[in-house]
Amino acid sequence: MIKRIFALLSMALIALSCNKDGVIVAEGGVPEITLDSTTGVYRVRVGEALTIAPTYKNVDSTTAYSWSIDGVVVSTASSYTFTPQQSGEVFITLEVANIYGVATEDLRVDVTQLQIPTVTIAASEQMSLAVGSTYLFRASVKQTDLPTTVVWRLNGEVVSEGFGYLYEAKQVGVYRITVSATNSDGEHSDSVEIQVLAEADMPFIWQFESEMLHTVVGREVIIAPTEVSKGVDVTYYWSSSNQPEDASRQSYYAYTPQSEGRHTITATASILRGDEPMVISKMFTLDVYAEGKFYREATAASVAECNRVYDYTPAPGQFIGDKYTATTPTEATTVALQRMQKSQYVSLGGFGGYIVVGFDHSITNGEGYDFAVGGNSFNSSSEPGIVWVMQDENGDGEPNDTWYELAGSETGKSTTIRNYAVTYYRPSGAGMSVQWVDNMGGSGEIAYLPTYHKQDYYYPEWITADSYTLRGTRLEARNYDKYGNGAMWIQPPYDWGYADNYSSVDRLAEGEGSESTAMPNGFDISNAIDHSGNKIALGFVDFVKVQTACNTSSGWLGENSTEVFGIYDIK
Repeated sequence: MIKRIFALLSMALIALSCNKDGVIVAEGGVPEITLDSTTGVYRVRVGEALTIAPTYKNVDSTTAYSWSIDGVVVSTASSYTFTPQQSGEVFITLEVANIYGVATEDLRVDVTQLQIPTVTIAASEQMSLAVGSTYLFRASVKQTDLPTTVVWRLNGEVVSEGFGYLYEAKQVGVYRITVSATNSDGEHSDSVEIQVLAEADMPFIWQFESEMLHTVVGREVIIAPTEVSKGVDVTYYWSSSNQPEDASRQSYYAYTPQSEGRHTITATASILRGDEPMVISKMFTLDVYAEGKFYREATAASVAECNRVYDYTPAPGQFIGDKYTATTPTEATTVALQRMQKSQYVSLGGFGGYIVVGFDHSITNGEGYDFAVGGNSFNSSSEPGIVWVMQDENGDGEPNDTWYELAGSETGKSTTIRNYAVTYYRPSGAGMSVQWVDNMGGSGEIAYLPTYHKQDYYYPEWITADSYTLRGTRLEARNYDKYGNGAMWIQPPYDWGYADNYSSVDRLAEGEGSESTAMPNGFDISNAIDHSGNKIALGFVDFVKVQTACNTSSGWLGENSTEVFGIYDIK
């Protein structure tokens, strides 16, 4: 159609021209286009309408207009309204024709995504709180270039603004807390349902990691819950194969088997609520073996390095998912092993992140250091990791027995916290910080650092749950801002006993580590301690676990995260 219009206009041009001395001279003028952008570049966000309306000279009712994108005509009007559906650069050609000629302008439209804010509450979707209690809710909002307001609502009524809201559970009932983040591009919300109960109606929690346990003859085992209700009037009763029934107010139980075989331990919690107590019973199975029964001698074919990664569960962090892809736990362990085999670091992320490895032989407890863990520490940067060891007590080749912490210079200090736990919450969108809460009432975030690590999520992709909890021993953070302006952060070393730590005591090489160079620390199995901090004699170990020990961050450097280059037998 357009070609036909321009052909007719050309014929008309000839007809309306006059011949002077054999020369064809046009009367009037060729169209002139003045764009409403001085640069010829327009900007619009996805889904928004952009109207391009140039001004013209030498046009009338017979003038023809043509707007085209990639050679396809999209409009024949004097102005054009463009509503993009995806981001990117779009090139548009405008042609204006009359009987005197054709004018052309090329222009560009830069299409960007809408900067609608995304908000996440650091809490489960459903929670129970006792009347009279309080809970501090924190919100994380994805950064945008637009001013953003954050508003909290309780059952639809505005109750607070900002990134935190202290909720007071005043009356029994069901409540919904909603936080909304709003800017000029749009709004996003997240919500939590709160069930406020009388103290007597609160659910009783007494959870254990497993009801199947393993140990060896004469070695004390602790049956301890991973989570237990506090402030509840409860009496615990424990009985076992070789110990009489014991009534105590302890939620855990210490048991020392005197013989091989299967032992049975029963536990009952009697909760006093109202006229009739509520009773919860549990039964534990403990398989007991002879010391050293499953020791695996090294052979001529054995290698010093760990040959298998059983578990790689990091905390969120800036290096998680950076430079590699893993979408399942199996893929994650494979990637971790491959990286260590190439002398590349494996990051454990923030507090509690860990890796579990095994060997093709048992590591013997001999004189001096027994094995080493490579890290990337240097003089002003230590990111300590707690090291744990385990015997294959039941001989099944799996790390499902008892973990023992290796004591270090900070063991027993008031600033060192055992049984510390942090729960991390999946962010609602890409490019967001990861919120966390701990079991001591603390909260914070693993900051998103797009300047250096641009992957969409710092939350491990292979963890499908919307939250997960990591436990372990926490060391006091020592990092500090040297000049007070955020330019230089110092992360001093600890005396001895930790991975990725620039110790003058157990550092096994001179020089300094880096992103590509390992700095090993030596470890002695004789430093193993039990749950009470008492020394425990282990003739050998089969599995090693390294766990990030600090819950802190250093400004633009990000979270303190233990890095592991490899774990190997040095005997």
